[in-house]
Amino acid sequence: MAPLTNSDEFDSLQPFFSLLNVLAILVATLLGAFVAVLVLPTLTRVLFGPGVNAAWDLTRVAGLIAYGLIWLSVVFGLLITNRMATLWPGGPAAVDLHQFTSLLGLAFSLFHAILLLADSYVPYTLLQIALPFTSEYRPVWVGLGQIAIYLLIPVILSFYLRRGLGPTAWRLIHSGSFFAFAFITAHGLLAGSDTMNLAILSFYALTGLSVCFLMIYRMLVLTLVTN
Repeated sequence: MAPLTNSDEFDSLQPFFSLLNVLAILVATLLGAFVAVLVLPTLTRVLFGPGVNAAWDLTRVAGLIAYGLIWLSVVFGLLITNRMATLWPGGPAAVDLHQFTSLLGLAFSLFHAILLLADSYVPYTLLQIALPFTSEYRPVWVGLGQIAIYLLIPVILSFYLRRGLGPTAWRLIHSGSFFAFAFITAHGLLAGSDTMNLAILSFYALTGLSVCFLMIYRMLVLTLVTN
């Protein structure tokens, strides 16, 4: 199979989900998160007694899952542009996985953010969650995570607007995924509570290094093709 590197080949591939399905998934995620905020404190108290903060644990887990999915999205995107996707998992499959992991990464990021409303360790207001750098807890590093979420939204929408945007504008918008990954990595390392855990720290190191390797490889490929 020929590498998926030109605009015509990408334009011929339809997104994994329709735009309506994407909006439905994101709305359902937000509604589910708000329901969890309302019922989780009472449910936790009834099941486990006082002193257990299930919202905090769920928030941490959702954040790590979101980070892993966004990393996968960036990796699949780089595999496509590096022409490595033709070896595995195949061009069309890589495009579907790239879009699918982007969407799930945004969904888990939203769930992670909204669930902070139920956290009793570090209380948040809805305004603090919506506006970057307004958190009382490590505002800079939390703010970078918030900006990453906002960057992911146009990236996901660009899958559906590729033909209308044109290749230059599409690439410019899509480059936001690299900034989102960098910001969410800094957010996890410097605002997360699990970075002293060796397994979590190793996870951040391996994912970060893998993206750096693929980006360097991409630049080398572009240099060789240009020359």
